[in-house]
Amino acid sequence: MEKPTFTVARRSAGEWLSSLPTLFILLIVIFLSSGQIIHSQLLKIGEATWDEYFLLRGAGMVAEPTCNPDPDINQRVREVVEQRQAQADDPLADILGGSEVDEDAIRQSLEASRANCRAKWMRYETVQEKVTPGVIAFRNIEGGVASVVSTLGDYKRLLLCLLVVICAATATLARHHIALRPSRTRKDHYVSTIAQLTANAMLLMSAAVYRAEDAQAMASGVTVGNFYLHAFWMAGFALLTAASLFQLIRPPKDLEAGGSWPKAFLTIPLYTFMCLTASAQFISQGYYHGISVYLNMMMELSTLFLNLALYIWIGMLLKQTKLAHLVFDVLRPWKMSPELMCFVVLAVAAIPTAYTGASGIFVIAAGATIYQELIRVGARKQLALAATAMSGSMGVVLRPCLLVVIIAALNKSVTTAELFASGYKIFFLSLFLFFIYSQFARTSPARIAPFSEALPRSLKRMVPLMPYGIIVGAILVLFSDLLGRHLDEFSAPIILPVMLLAVLLFEKLSRHLLHLFSLFLAVMLVLSFMGIWEGYQALTSGNVPAGISAAQLEDVLWAEFWRDLVLGAFLVIHYLVKTGDQDPHYAPEKGVSEKMEGALRLATNETTGHIGALLMLMALSVSTGGIIERSGLLEMLPETFASVWVAMAILVVTMVIIGMIMDPYGAVILVNATIAQVAFDNGIAPLHFWMITLVAFELGYLTPPVALNHLLTRQVVGDDEVESARLTTGSFFRRYEKFILPIAVMLTALLMVSFLPLISDGLHEWLFQKIQAG
Repeated sequence: MEKPTFTVARRSAGEWLSSLPTLFILLIVIFLSSGQIIHSQLLKIGEATWDEYFLLRGAGMVAEPTCNPDPDINQRVREVVEQRQAQADDPLADILGGSEVDEDAIRQSLEASRANCRAKWMRYETVQEKVTPGVIAFRNIEGGVASVVSTLGDYKRLLLCLLVVICAATATLARHHIALRPSRTRKDHYVSTIAQLTANAMLLMSAAVYRAEDAQAMASGVTVGNFYLHAFWMAGFALLTAASLFQLIRPPKDLEAGGSWPKAFLTIPLYTFMCLTASAQFISQGYYHGISVYLNMMMELSTLFLNLALYIWIGMLLKQTKLAHLVFDVLRPWKMSPELMCFVVLAVAAIPTAYTGASGIFVIAAGATIYQELIRVGARKQLALAATAMSGSMGVVLRPCLLVVIIAALNKSVTTAELFASGYKIFFLSLFLFFIYSQFARTSPARIAPFSEALPRSLKRMVPLMPYGIIVGAILVLFSDLLGRHLDEFSAPIILPVMLLAVLLFEKLSRHLLHLFSLFLAVMLVLSFMGIWEGYQALTSGNVPAGISAAQLEDVLWAEFWRDLVLGAFLVIHYLVKTGDQDPHYAPEKGVSEKMEGALRLATNETTGHIGALLMLMALSVSTGGIIERSGLLEMLPETFASVWVAMAILVVTMVIIGMIMDPYGAVILVNATIAQVAFDNGIAPLHFWMITLVAFELGYLTPPVALNHLLTRQVVGDDEVESARLTTGSFFRRYEKFILPIAVMLTALLMVSFLPLISDGLHEWLFQKIQAG
């Protein structure tokens, strides 16, 4: 990308117009989610401080009751009786309930009304008597938080729309959209840009037609929700069209001469291919606004896609830290052979992959480091590229992967707990298969340093990780003990950015801040141990609090005890064990700043481009799913098959094909709407089916023609480095090992997960165990 010539306050126009708004939107999303947590805690504080706070918080907002608390019951009874008797001559009296008057029933009804009125007056008077200036002040704070959170919550669709538009325009101008090969020559540029210009113009036309259709529907009396969003989509697609036109008129100056026309078509971004094919199909059906209709489906899951944007930011913040280098420092003393090191890297990388949404973000964040470290230990380039690509997909079945959360949100047949419980077993199966295949493919003997030599050095190099353990532990305790929110698949998008910002403050601003985290953690651990002791006393005395069983209380106490013990060990080791400099291999990378402001700015700049590239790809994947759905191809599948084996074979092939050509997030929506019920009708358990889907998508990440993780690996490793890994001699496997090894591992895992449980009921029950709620 060319260096910007126009700057304001040492920041380019792009940073002011794209990165800064993106940062604001991301912070608003974090505040929106954390604000709900804070508000619930404020309610708990209010109830613990003032009796009947839920009643008192209405002071000044609840009007004085207008009913009479002391009516003359006898007079009211006579009035009602006279009124009923006056209606006795009505010819419809019998139809409406008869002409007989029950004075006792009338009296009881009037007495009940009086009791209800007196209760209203009593509540009103109680509020007036107990309310204090402190209650009013606290109520204003709590109510203000609730009002802001509620207001922002109503505009999540707008936040996602703005995020997509701003980031997509940035990705367009930066030539950052995902394609099968980068644009280098003038032919590449013109083919790619003209295709994008056409696609963006079609998006604009679709949005305009969709707005006209909704306006016509509103004129005929039909209620249309969120009509205002049409204007933002139209403005956004107009901006994308203008950006493509600008790129066409003013091509970059660093383009090479020449090029090949066939290869130039490979530089067209994947979202553009999807948009052009979907538009052509919809237009041929007279469904001119089809893309916008399916794009609107993405808005229905706005919370989840906003969380995905946060995960991308998390990945870019992780890239600015030294954590990846420090973890490799721990592994180096073992002097493992390349294949064994790849196995360990995949096992370790699966965790941050799951915590960054398993959307390839971890490859962008740490792929360059992983590749270089594998090359350092002697891995051949094809093997290093294969492991780097796989590092961004192995965690797709682990907690708290966002893809699993979307599956559970779309249907009620499975829960996240069930999916993650089965996912751990399938993850270890995949990891074991990689170990087996990699050992058969090795070119040198397997090796590992002697245990007595490697373990002391490895433990010594774990000491520099203790400050990170303290910071992460302090944030976890802050959220769990003070805000009542543990780290899980629902809270991870909120807690993880706070953790990484705290780590960056420690690394880039001042290492003395660690003492503040340590002090806070020490105080909270003392309070926690006191709470554990009180809980133990209640357990031994039999005075278990209501709402929890003795067994549940015991499990909670043990979990908190081990948590506190580990965090306490971090404090002790950091302050008592001195080892000197244990990070001799770290050197600043390109795109990584040593200053806090620079790190945050670079992370957000990268986040903006990646959000635009990935969300546009996902948005158009939904439209591609719409083509498949409307084409009737999936309806050609019979509702029932001759046997469950035939059904499984056809479904597995279908899922692999979908995983190869579509982004998994868009594919999940399509599969849930079309294929899932076919599987259920043929006797395939929902949990079994969705685990097959996840493994198939994991295979799709790594399989051409798209192979998203390989494309992302090429981005971070460099096109020249990837080209240098090409081999012209050797066996077919050696020449294409970066593709064949991951495909062999995941295809074997997919076949085993799909068919072996059909043979053994015991294996099926163990792999796909239903978890009873509550």
